[in-house]
Formats: sequence, C-alpha cells, structure tokens
Amino acid sequence: MESHIAHTYDLLRSIPEADKPKDKELTEFWAKVAWELSQLLEYGQQAEKSQLVFNDFRKAGSQYLWEFWVNDLVTPKREAYNWHGQNTSQWLYAGAICVENGRVSSHH
Repeated sequence: MESHIAHTYDLLRSIPEADKPKDKELTEFWAKVAWELSQLLEYGQQAEKSQLVFNDFRKAGSQYLWEFWVNDLVTPKREAYNWHGQNTSQWLYAGAICVENGRVSSHH
C-alpha cells in the first residue's frame, strides 16, 4: 500500500484564523477527516495495489479544499477525466472536504 497523507497537525494551521471553522463546524471538520481517512483505508484494502492520497489544502477562490482518493495502480490508465481535469481511471474512491466562510462540507 502506497500512501501520501497530510499530517493532521498541519491541516488547519496555515489557514487564516478568520477562515477557520469554529465550534460545531470545527468538530464537524475533524469528524469528516476521520471518516474520510477510514474510507481511504477501507477502499485501499480492496485494491490489488493501492495508492492512498489525502492532500494538504489548496485554495480555490474562497474555498479551502482537502482532496483525497484511492487508486488501484494495477488498473490500466486510460483517457478518463472529470470536469476538474483529473484522471479518474484508477479511482476506487475520491472526494474533497471543503471549508468556505467557516462552513464545512464534503463532496464525492
């Protein structure tokens, strides 16, 4: 199993204080991180040769996005792209946690 997992200590550290989730939203953020990490492990065990990725955030406009996915590296790569330009041909599971204006959501 190959993995690239951002250190949880760093996930919110570089975000300006005004943009960080607070109170219930902060609890929701960490619950989503825990859930998605568990899903990466679950799907990773189903792959013949798994690659688990949970990236540090990237900023897109007013959003902070933590993207994650599980690839099965034995699946041949083909021309399969989503509207973000990401090659999805090896994906078993993928999504992102989004923080925008202190609100937390997840997308798959």
